[in-house]
Amino acid sequence: MLEKSLIQSKGFRNVGGDRPTGFQLRVRSPYYRGVWANLLEEPKLVVDGEEFGASDITWGLPSGEYSFAQLRESTDVRWPLEHAAVLTVTKDGGLAPGVHDVSFTLRMRMSYIPEELQPQAWTATRKAVIVR
Repeated sequence: MLEKSLIQSKGFRNVGGDRPTGFQLRVRSPYYRGVWANLLEEPKLVVDGEEFGASDITWGLPSGEYSFAQLRESTDVRWPLEHAAVLTVTKDGGLAPGVHDVSFTLRMRMSYIPEELQPQAWTATRKAVIVR
């Protein structure tokens, strides 16, 4: 079951084995209907003051793993409401064990909202812990 927060408390961890190559976090779609991936705007992820761009992030969705550029070009990739996206972020050495300040801003367009009112933006911040 997903939490209400955009940034989920489960799934914040380093990846890459003994010598981490990055870290992961899980985020949920804030939109009640889910969203077509090509409607996402470039996300903003900040961990402990360090900003990570779209090119640093791979999106894990139920249908596969995608770069942000692939999501923008897709015509059939959907991020369903009931599934968290697993964001894998490239960072040599990963994150140090301990508490981290995490902020994530997600912007998306919606097909039935007038263009001048778009994109909609959601921002969440939270403390998250890397255990090892």
